[in-house]
Amino acid sequence: MKKLVTFSDSSFLMGAVLFTLIFSFSSVLIAQNIEKKDHRYGGYARLFSMGDNPYVVDPDNIKLNPAYASMYSNFLWGDIGSNNGNPTDGNGQFAGVNFDLNNNLTLGLLLARDDFQSMSIARLDRDNIVNNINTTVGTNVIVPLNNNLELLGAYKFGSFVVGLGVSYASTSREVTPATGTGDKGTASQIGANLGLMGKVAPGFEFDFSFSLLLPSATFEPGTAGADKISGSNTFMYANARAMVELSKKFTFVPTVDFFNGSGKVEVGANSTDLPSELAFGVGLGLQYKVDNLIIVGGPAFMYSSQSQASTTTTPELKNSTMTFPAWNLGAEWGFTEWLYGRLGYVASTFSRTTQSPVTATTVDELSFTGFGNGDVRLGLGFRFGGFNLDATINDDVLREGFNLVGGGTRTFAYLSASYGF
Repeated sequence: MKKLVTFSDSSFLMGAVLFTLIFSFSSVLIAQNIEKKDHRYGGYARLFSMGDNPYVVDPDNIKLNPAYASMYSNFLWGDIGSNNGNPTDGNGQFAGVNFDLNNNLTLGLLLARDDFQSMSIARLDRDNIVNNINTTVGTNVIVPLNNNLELLGAYKFGSFVVGLGVSYASTSREVTPATGTGDKGTASQIGANLGLMGKVAPGFEFDFSFSLLLPSATFEPGTAGADKISGSNTFMYANARAMVELSKKFTFVPTVDFFNGSGKVEVGANSTDLPSELAFGVGLGLQYKVDNLIIVGGPAFMYSSQSQASTTTTPELKNSTMTFPAWNLGAEWGFTEWLYGRLGYVASTFSRTTQSPVTATTVDELSFTGFGNGDVRLGLGFRFGGFNLDATINDDVLREGFNLVGGGTRTFAYLSASYGF
C-alpha cells in the first residue's frame, strides 16, 4: 500500500516543515564544531545503496567475519530496518555492540531475530526445518526459532587479527495432560564462525571466514507407538577477499565464496535426505578512492545447484543456475562532513536448468536464459559526532518531486544506525 499517511492538517504540515528546517540548521552547526570522525560508519543500508557491494570494507562484514570487530571496536550498531506494515515493528532489525578490553582484544555480541537475512551465523533456520516438521505433523507442534544471540571476539597479533563467533537459539513446547503422556516439540540452532584478516605485504591485505550452522528440530508424540520425528541441517559457508593496492587511487578486490548445505528428516527408523545445496562464486572488483569519494564495483560469476536424491519412484533430480555476469556497482561521496551521498546499480544474466520426473528412471529437462531484476540504488549517510544514520532512498521520492510534500511516499526504505564511542 503506497499511501499510508497524508497531511490533512495544515498546522501539522507547517510544524513538520519548521522542525525540518531547525533540525537541518542545528545539524550544520553541530557538524562545524566537531572533529572529523574516523571510518567507523556504515551497515547494510550503505552496502545496499552501493549496489549490494562485496568490494567495500564495512561494519556489515562483522556478520560473516568476526575478526572485523577489531576494526570497529567501541561501536554500537544495528539496523532499524524497513517498514513491514506494523507500526510497532520493522523488518530486518537487529542490534550489536563491540568494545575493546585492551589494544589487542575486542569482544562483542549481536542479537538477531527470525527476519535476519544474511549468510551470518545470526541467521535462523535457513531452510525452515521447523516448518518442514510442522507441515509433516499437520499442526504447529514446534515453536519457530527467534531471538538468536551471537557472542564474538577478535584478537590482534602483529599485523593479523583472528576472530571467533558462536551463536545459539532454542525453543520448546510441551503438553502435560492430566493423564497419559503429552506431546513435546523442541528446536535449536548452534552456529560458529572463524575469521582471519591481516596484511601480508605492503599494499596487500586479505580476509577469510568460515561459518558453520546446525539447526535441528524434534517432535515427540505422546500417543503410544507413534513415531518420533526429527530433522536437521548442516550449512557451511566460506568467503575470502583480497585487497591489492595498484596505486594510491586504485585497489583490486577479488573475492571467492563457497556454500554447501544438506539435511535429513527421520520418522521413526526411516530417514529421508533433504535436497542438498552447493554454490560458489568469484568476483573481480576495482575500487577507486580519492579523499571522500569511492567508486567501486565489478563483475562476478556464480554457480548454484540443488540435488534431490533418488527414491523408489523418482530418479535423482538436479536444478542448477549459472550467473554471469552479475554486476555490483556503487559510489559514495561526501557532500559535507556530516552528509554523504550514495549511488548503486545491480544487474545479472543467468542460465537455469530444471529437471522434473517422468518415470522412476527418466526426467524432463528445461534450460533457459533469464535476467535478474536490474535496479538503481540511492542512499544517504548522516554523521553527527559519533552517531551515524545510513538510509536507502525510495526511488519515487525523485519521481514525485514536489508532490512528495503531503503525498505520503516514504522517503527512506531501509535504515542502519551506529555510534562510535
